[in-house]
Amino acid sequence: MADITYEMLLKRQSLYKKAYAFLCLILILSIGFYSYRNWTEYALAREGLKQNKEFANVLSETVGNEKAAYELEKDNYDHFDKEIEKKLSAIYPVGDDYAALTRQIDLIEKDLSKKNSVFEISSIDYQNPAEGSGYYILPLNMSIRSSGENFTKFLHLMENSGALTNNMRLMDLSSITLNFEDSQEETQEDLTSFSVQVNAYFQK
Repeated sequence: MADITYEMLLKRQSLYKKAYAFLCLILILSIGFYSYRNWTEYALAREGLKQNKEFANVLSETVGNEKAAYELEKDNYDHFDKEIEKKLSAIYPVGDDYAALTRQIDLIEKDLSKKNSVFEISSIDYQNPAEGSGYYILPLNMSIRSSGENFTKFLHLMENSGALTNNMRLMDLSSITLNFEDSQEETQEDLTSFSVQVNAYFQK
């Protein structure tokens, strides 16, 4: 009877040892898996931090370069802004500026009128300004006598008015009345007498 009890104790002890070994194995595997996972996350975080620092350094260097380039070009930018403001004040002025517009019309007549190609402005009649949506309109009527070539050039000038490249007051034609005539001059050039309704624009 004692022998049976002793053998049972030995078997039970052996079973306990196996169970303990199994539990230790599970614990070791769990610790290993946990440590590996945390180490992987730490490695990824460290690599990400490194890349972020490198990217931040690149951005800092880029900002420094851009700032230096801006400082070098600042005078050019300021000069360009002043040029744009000057051109805008000419093509889209504050106020009707009758005097400047009249001078510009005189220059158009002078530039187009040649010995063998007629362009004559016989009258300019300014009307009262009208208010538009965010701007003012200065209407004027002009009576003009012109060759066909200069008539076309005049229409192109009106079409391209307001461009920054020509500093010409922003205008458009609202109506044209034509009257063709045969010239009796030596050039035998066909002339056109026409009246135009022009709208010149200015800021509020």
